[in-house]
Order: sequence, then structure tokens, then C-alpha cells
Amino acid sequence: MRYVLLLAFIPILIIALYIYKRDIYKKEPVGELLKAFCGGMASAVVVIFINHFIDLAGIDLTSNVVLRAFVSAALIEEGTKFFFVYKLFWRNPNFDERFDGIVYAVFVSLGFAFVENILYIYQDVTNAVHIAYSRAFFAVPAHTLFAIAMGTGLGLAKFSKRNATAKITGGLISAMLIHGTYDFLLMYAEELEAVNESFSTFIVLLFYIFVLIMWIMGFKRMKAISEEDKWRL
Repeated sequence: MRYVLLLAFIPILIIALYIYKRDIYKKEPVGELLKAFCGGMASAVVVIFINHFIDLAGIDLTSNVVLRAFVSAALIEEGTKFFFVYKLFWRNPNFDERFDGIVYAVFVSLGFAFVENILYIYQDVTNAVHIAYSRAFFAVPAHTLFAIAMGTGLGLAKFSKRNATAKITGGLISAMLIHGTYDFLLMYAEELEAVNESFSTFIVLLFYIFVLIMWIMGFKRMKAISEEDKWRL
């Protein structure tokens, strides 16, 4: 189990180090990054409580894949992560570059993903290794890419003289749509597997194409924001 827990943490560490390295011009204090990570872990706990209260209210968000993907996952999770990023860092004096929006959003998301990794592993201990590897290559990087979209909006808004609210909102909605589409394709493919295996395979193919597009767009966003910061030096 220690090996599995290590697998759950290693992809988090790799991505954290990568994002830290990409913050070229003025790196964030390690203490602030740890605060963001802990905020992300707290956001995962908040999401658990939100879903619990929704269940107590008799609202079923699992009745179809659209609700599960775009409401239960995308809306609630990204909305909660955004709350923590905004509250912890929007007025933080260390948020002094556009790229910092991406850094803080990613570290919050990594904290969230770490707690989610642990929960998934302990829910199905017999398949722990498979789950750990699967999340290392897909779920954790996906949370990072959702965060890049959110952080781009925050970073642009922070140093914009106008339309700041629109930029923040655009980043958040972008993260939600990407997250929802990612989960929808996975959930829909799984639901179809027993009914129409061929169509399920087609949806899985679409999923891989979508993941590739997410990666391309994520790297483009990081490069563009970093370039904008260069001109502020």
C-alpha cells in the first residue's frame, strides 16, 4: 500500500516541479505553494460535503451522464477549487505576474487531485495499482489542464485595466467545460460498453483526441502568458 500511495503522489510532485520550473521570471515562495496545495486538499473535502448535502436534499446528480459530468464533477469541483484560488491568492502580494494565476490554480488543483487519488485507491484496494497508474497518466494531468484554463483567466484579469470580471468568468467557464467534456466522454463510453461496443470504442477514440487537444491548448496558454510576463520586466 505504501508503494501505491507513492504512485498517487509521484505524478503530483512531477507536475508541481514542472510548473514551478515554468514560472521563469519570478518564482513563487514555497510557503505560498504549500498553502495552495493545502487549499486544494481542503477544497476536496468541501466537495465531499457539498455532494453529501445534495444527497440529503434528495437531488440525484447521478441519474444521467450529463449531470454527473457537467454538474457533479465540473461545476461543483471547479467552482470549489476556484473559490479557494481566488480567496487565497487574488489579493496576495505574491500574485505579481500573469503566470502566477496558472501556478496557484495548478497547485490548488494538485492538492485536490492528491486527495481524490487517495479516496479512489482506498475505495477499491484490490485494483489499487491499476487505479494509481490510470490516474497518474490521465486524471492528475487533466486536473492540471483544467487549472491552466482557470489560471489563465485569473492571470489576465489581475493585470487588466478593463473586463477583469469577464476574463475571470471566461477562465472558470472554460475550466468547467473542459472538465465536463472530459468526464462526459469517459462516462458515456463506459455506459455504452455493454450496449454498443463499437460506438463505445469510437467515444474512447474521441476522448483520446480531446485529451491531446487539451495538452496542446494547455501548453499554448502557458507559453502565451509567460511571453506576456516577459514584456513586463
